[in-house]
Amino acid sequence: MKKYQSESIHIGNMGEHLITSKLSEYCVVRGVGQGQDTGIDLYCEIIKQETHELSLHFFCQVKTRKRSISNSEIEKNLSYWGNQPVPVFLFLLKYSDSNKLSNNSNIWVYDLPYLLCKNDAKNKGYGDLERNVKDKFLICNENNDKDRMTLNHFIYHHIPFAYGMWYMRRHGLSVPNPKIAANEPDVFIGGLPSIYSDKIQENISYARKALKNSNR
Repeated sequence: MKKYQSESIHIGNMGEHLITSKLSEYCVVRGVGQGQDTGIDLYCEIIKQETHELSLHFFCQVKTRKRSISNSEIEKNLSYWGNQPVPVFLFLLKYSDSNKLSNNSNIWVYDLPYLLCKNDAKNKGYGDLERNVKDKFLICNENNDKDRMTLNHFIYHHIPFAYGMWYMRRHGLSVPNPKIAANEPDVFIGGLPSIYSDKIQENISYARKALKNSNR
């Protein structure tokens, strides 16, 4: 009896392995086995360039397809992604010919931490958040001087920034972004504290009670 692989699964596996190979230069990447994927495909742990020390974690969902990802597809899983313990990013490996998937294929990243904060701002009547980086961005070649969002910049600069948004939203913690690259300044998240003021005040009250009890 002959057995066949589903074309969609085959293409999906190819895309996931390609993304894994690219991220592996900067991270320890742990894949989620087939049948266990509930919206997360890769668990990644960043390796510091200078010391090879293991650092921040982030999760990835990987899509490999010819078309873009619709807003409705993102909305369907946004709440689930938002409840994860670390930032989650949606990767799209976009292709026109499945036989030509390669290291040069376009890789788009949908910035879920930012999208979650934008939704919160809108739901609370604060209007749209604004920043220089768009909701989704194309990972560019290291030789492209016009676009700073290389994979290196995404891993070592953008993800720490996303941590600030993630922990502000999840825990009401107003803290500087964690540093994983040398000589990087602290970056505070502007505009978000007002959106999550209730959660921040709750944490401040709890901290005061804890300090008071510890001094007894």
